[in-house]
Amino acid sequence: MQIVTIPIELRNYNRRSDRSVSFKCDSLIEMQSKDIADIDGHIGDVGFLTITDQHTLEDIKTDEILENLPENDLYDNHKTPSQRLRNVLYVMFEKKLGRKPSNEEFAVEYKNKMEAIINRLKQSLD
Repeated sequence: MQIVTIPIELRNYNRRSDRSVSFKCDSLIEMQSKDIADIDGHIGDVGFLTITDQHTLEDIKTDEILENLPENDLYDNHKTPSQRLRNVLYVMFEKKLGRKPSNEEFAVEYKNKMEAIINRLKQSLD
């Protein structure tokens, strides 16, 4: 487990249509190219945002924060439910073909499978 700690100032947030929130923040320190490369290596990783009014790391009880992180299957899988569904559909299609599908082939198959799932769910509403 790698922990990256960067002092930041929360600048803004946006509510999204799926009820999640995107955060915008600025670092309070200058960052070197190596630091940016380290951050870039974490794109897509799952983590936690902890906001505090403390202004120095010495005042923050990191052990207490880590002990009280919420349990959630999403964090354990590191994939959203839609990413997991897409991966399952890909493996099913790969087995059906007996080979790796091209991007175009899978795009058509994915659209068809999702449409079938949506239609089944819509029919169950009746």
